[in-house]
Amino acid sequence: MPTDPETPGESDNPAADAMPRWEQVVEDMAATATAYRERGWDAHEIHPGDVAVAAGDVERTGVELLAPDNEFDPLVDAFDGTAAFERAEVFRADTGGTVYAVVAFENEAAATAVLTPVYYSPGEHEDFVAMVEREGEVRVHVRPLDERRVLTFTVEDPSGFLPDGE
Repeated sequence: MPTDPETPGESDNPAADAMPRWEQVVEDMAATATAYRERGWDAHEIHPGDVAVAAGDVERTGVELLAPDNEFDPLVDAFDGTAAFERAEVFRADTGGTVYAVVAFENEAAATAVLTPVYYSPGEHEDFVAMVEREGEVRVHVRPLDERRVLTFTVEDPSGFLPDGE
């Protein structure tokens, strides 16, 4: 069986398959941020050190991103300086049983966007899928390692997070 990480889906190592896909999502996020900046917007890219999904009996349900301080601190200023991020757009791809997406949260009046890459496996996170279907929204929490503050964004149309056909 081939183990070339440049050929996703053909390796016997799932982690080797995931890395090129994740790198593509991060590249897509950068391209999307550039498009916002070309329109004169302030675009904040979050490059999470960890992405987790949570549902059920936990403090925060949804997607949680661990942001580096050098991205989190400017994000706090943007978050506090806008009334709300009233629109969210999900750009996604299903690949090998995993949902990968870039989520763009927008505040049009402030011309500010926050872009986050996310991923999860619907087969491994059935409780998350059920929660999204039941609640009709997805919360995305962004926090630094010390959890000095957690910023929560809401995706009101969860279809971009649901597996194909849901």
